[in-house]
Amino acid sequence: MKIGVLTSSRADYGIYKILISKLSKDSTFNLSIIVFGMHLQKQHGETIKEIESDGFGVIHKVNGMPVNDMPEDISKGYGKLIIEFSNYWKENQFDYVLALGDRFEMSAAVQAGIPFGVLFVHLHGGETTLGAIDNIYRHQISLASKIHLVATDIYRNKVIDIIGDSSKVFNVGALSLDAFKDLILPDWNDVRSKFGIPDKPFILVTFHPETIQIERNELYSSIVFKTLEKLCQTYHIVITLANADIMGNKYRGIANMLKKKYSDSISLVDSFGKENYFSAMKSSELLLGNTSSGILEAASFGKFVVNVGDRQKGRLQSDNIINTAFNTSSILLSVKSALEKGTFKGVNIYYKKNVVKNIINILKKKNEKI
Repeated sequence: MKIGVLTSSRADYGIYKILISKLSKDSTFNLSIIVFGMHLQKQHGETIKEIESDGFGVIHKVNGMPVNDMPEDISKGYGKLIIEFSNYWKENQFDYVLALGDRFEMSAAVQAGIPFGVLFVHLHGGETTLGAIDNIYRHQISLASKIHLVATDIYRNKVIDIIGDSSKVFNVGALSLDAFKDLILPDWNDVRSKFGIPDKPFILVTFHPETIQIERNELYSSIVFKTLEKLCQTYHIVITLANADIMGNKYRGIANMLKKKYSDSISLVDSFGKENYFSAMKSSELLLGNTSSGILEAASFGKFVVNVGDRQKGRLQSDNIINTAFNTSSILLSVKSALEKGTFKGVNIYYKKNVVKNIINILKKKNEKI
């Protein structure tokens, strides 16, 4: 069975990785990894190098990602990606192509495949993020896909509502948490040494722009600056830099300003990679920001998360999430509350056993019926 995997960012590749590893070792599958988007950009760390070093399958590169991040750039980039992928789908055929998540470039790759009859398998459909236009892209991908692998029963029901067919929608749980209890992470001392992070208590921070009311990001990014400026007086701050969203460079600029002003108290990381990021998460005091990893994964590491603003609003949450508005005083109070709570001892609602095994079985069974 010929399988393609669309990956455009450090985030989706980290989630895919355990599945890709298993697919590459199963003789049933002929695996190709279709690399595009931020993976190919210097300003986002050229993370294709990690994919190449893993050596899991044949790598195909598709260009077209915009360099800048204003609405016009995203719109034109979307169109260019559709053109590049129309050429790609014309020349390459697969039994199934995996598409994960909700980013604009993933949507462009999928939309280009519709006239070619590409059979897409969508992971993490049915979710809701009211502070990001990703909702639209996510549902577009769902409508264009033939198989749906979702993270909870509620998301399964949402996808069924979108596509009108329950036979193609499977609740497999969160892929990034597969075999979590058996996961052996790299030692944090090795990781921090690799990335030049000092041996101090730290807060793990990731802020992305809110892409519904983009004009608010001027204010929000300044609030992030003021908040981290106060926090870095007590804790070391490890910032993973923003993705290529509308106005993402505004937040990357704020992070660089903080690093320049408080070089001993701020560490910046373009891309940890999945295992290193999990090691950082496990070793941190708490997570702060508005990233999906706080919602999906942090509970499994016993970490509380201060989730700021509306970007993740609407996603189902475990009890480790402390929601707060974009206000410096509110954020600082929420951080204080999270630190006082210590270790989170509840359950992660996204965790299920045997995620990869179940996905592979679904692909094999569905392929038999083609």
